[in-house]
This record gives sequence, structure tokens and C-alpha cells, in this order.
Amino acid sequence: MVRYHVGELYGEEVVTSLDTDAYDALGAVEAVTGKVVYPRAVQQRHWFQVIDEAGSIHEFSLDELQIVDFAK
Repeated sequence: MVRYHVGELYGEEVVTSLDTDAYDALGAVEAVTGKVVYPRAVQQRHWFQVIDEAGSIHEFSLDELQIVDFAK
């Protein structure tokens, strides 16, 4: 396993960060968020930056589609 630094960002502002061990960057961010993530789309304001021990940077975002409850 490798140590990863996972940062949660809104826009370009880091709102929280955490170090975690995982087999890959995707596993690291999913372990921290507890959710399925995707490669970051440029327009995503809420996203995660994952940096591995070698300094490689990976960017991910959540699927933020809002589920509308039409029954209300």
C-alpha cells in the first residue's frame, strides 16, 4: 500500500485534507469519501486532489447530480 494525501476542495480552496493508505489514488479518495468518485470534470467546483508519495497529482469529483423528489 502507498500513502496518499487527499484534499477536498471547493473551487481552488482546500477545505479539508487527510492522509490515508491505499493501493491506488482512486482507492484513497473513495476510502476518504465513502462514495464512488470519477475523474474530475473541469467545471466541477467540489473536487478532490490526491497526491501520492512520488508527488503525482490525481483529481476526482463526486457525481453531484441532484435527485429530485417529485412527490413533495
